[in-house]
Amino acid sequence: MGSKAISLLQKAKLNGVRISVDNGELQLKLSKGTKVDPALLQEIKDSKQSLIDFLMNDQLKSTKVDQVENEIIPFNRSLVQRIPLSFSQERLWFIDQLEGSVQYHLPTVMKLTGRLNQPALGNALKYIVERHEVLRTVILQQDDQVYQQINTAESWAMEFIDGAVYINDAPGLTSKIEDLIRQPFDLANDYMLRAALIEVTGQEYMLVVTMHHIAADGASLAIIVKEVAALYSAFDEKRTPQLLPLPIQYADFANWQREYFKGEVLDKKLAYWKNKLDELSPLELPTDFARPAVQTTNGAIADFSIDKELSQQLQKIGQQQQSTLFMTLLAAFKVLLYRYSGQSDISVGTPIAGRQQQETEGLIGFFINTLALRTQVNADEPFINLLHNVKDTTTQAYEHQEASFEKVVEVAVTERDMSRSPLFQVMFSLQNAVEDADLHLRELTLSRQSLAHRTSKFDISFYITETATGLNGTVEYNTSLFLNDTILRMITHFKNLLVSIANSPAASVASLPMLTDSDRHQLLSAFNDTETKYPKDKTLVDLFEEQVAKTPGAVAISFEGQILTYKALNEKANQLAHYLGSKGVKAETLVPICLERSLEMSIGILGILKAGGAYVPVDPEYPADRISYMLADTAAAIVLSTNESKTKLPADGNYTVISLDDDWEAISKEPVSRIENNLAPNNLAYVIYTSGSTG
Repeated sequence: MGSKAISLLQKAKLNGVRISVDNGELQLKLSKGTKVDPALLQEIKDSKQSLIDFLMNDQLKSTKVDQVENEIIPFNRSLVQRIPLSFSQERLWFIDQLEGSVQYHLPTVMKLTGRLNQPALGNALKYIVERHEVLRTVILQQDDQVYQQINTAESWAMEFIDGAVYINDAPGLTSKIEDLIRQPFDLANDYMLRAALIEVTGQEYMLVVTMHHIAADGASLAIIVKEVAALYSAFDEKRTPQLLPLPIQYADFANWQREYFKGEVLDKKLAYWKNKLDELSPLELPTDFARPAVQTTNGAIADFSIDKELSQQLQKIGQQQQSTLFMTLLAAFKVLLYRYSGQSDISVGTPIAGRQQQETEGLIGFFINTLALRTQVNADEPFINLLHNVKDTTTQAYEHQEASFEKVVEVAVTERDMSRSPLFQVMFSLQNAVEDADLHLRELTLSRQSLAHRTSKFDISFYITETATGLNGTVEYNTSLFLNDTILRMITHFKNLLVSIANSPAASVASLPMLTDSDRHQLLSAFNDTETKYPKDKTLVDLFEEQVAKTPGAVAISFEGQILTYKALNEKANQLAHYLGSKGVKAETLVPICLERSLEMSIGILGILKAGGAYVPVDPEYPADRISYMLADTAAAIVLSTNESKTKLPADGNYTVISLDDDWEAISKEPVSRIENNLAPNNLAYVIYTSGSTG
């Protein structure tokens, strides 16, 4: 969207037309004596909303259309021994060294139908590799310095693959294409663009082009398609290609970035981000799986769409609040994250073109930058207030976008967490639709093919595209954290939030409905429908002994490496029950049990219940006066304890202490059979003393 808007603004300016936006409306100002070209006027009308969004984003100032003080000019290669990497390239190189970088491959798969001039296609792609230095650049390291070296395109060639075996094997063809895409790049030796042409039949081919992100970005893909079309036609017709010369190469940008963004210039930009992102906590979304100690890149995608009517309603809300559609959608997304996480401090990443200078517009390279947009979400505030806050945050971020994400991480992150990405864990973006219409080159038709998606750079990324029929969305998610059903439910909640916002933009954040009818039924009815049948004529002791009969040898309890089977636990509890019975314990006798967590605690509780008594838990860590009160209040005649814990009991108590370790020799002489008594389901089982905090 940015490149197209900039180009149109510059074109209008050259024709004496100044374009601005006021109160959400596009304004045209003509230079004296200017007559507007009808074709230009129609182009402006067709791009009206894109121009409004672009200008309201305040990006025009950042792109420096009217400024030249930061102009990039080619540097003298003879004066630079080792060409530096751009900040973004440096980060990707480090990632590649640590874990590989398959997730940073940029693939494009095109189906070619018709008469294909294979040499012309190969020459067109090789010409692009020759034309754009970054595609024939390798990354080297020497003396602890990482730098780029530009090679020739001499040995570059498109790979030809006989695909006749795939004529009736679509899965096999798909698998082959995926293998080509996922083949790792050796950044120290490989060209950063590789291409393979699979000839299925004489009239049908698959072209697989894969670039590494260290040399290209999304805008670069559009440049390649445009240049391939022009070059193929020229070579097919045996004409000399007529592409305009490039004003700079990516190496010039990398060198300029290193020279310009340092010292005071860089410090001012970074100071904003350091202050803005200070003490930022990670977003803790509920996940389906425990988060791995080291972040993975396993991923998948889920698609959704938003109809044109809702899209236009949201766009209108943005215009009324002097905001863009992106800001409105981002604010809604932050509401979703707030509702899911319960956190009010929300940071979301968003990509930005990073092509501020005009000379970078037609250049293949890694210019894209990432901004961390941090906003406080208040449950009680109206949504439109949140929208204004998001607008302020976004506008300020655009004003400081020149600071690369890599440098921001350096100053804003004090301690790295290998389990998640720094500064944000979710990404959100809005862009204009890429032209997916079939491309016709003389007797050849090219159509873009969809790809299987198996990687994810972040926990979750929402990518939304504006189209003529509304909005299309793709959610990329980490499959080590989330199930597909969870993501589909999140998408549904997001769409419901958008409907709620369109209907009531002044409603509070907390009151905006996002649940479906089935969600609401589940929460209000299904989860509360807890009535269930149970054996009303049986006691807990009866139920336990039924389980003993079913699985006598199964482990009943374990503690610090010690275990008791159901049979062993039952027999020990029976022995204790007989012993307690001989000491006067009967139905509903209160028997305090004061000991630390252990196997003996389970034996003690079950033994008291089998004897007919009701146990009273007494924590040995309680204050002495509280323990004294509980024992006195229960009028306890017997207290179960251990040699260690009985030291916490009052020495002057009028009760007998039975120690489950010291006295076990005597207890173990009792029968292992169940004690005969008349326990009933309504007999008292236990009495608990609380601090009052439970009510």
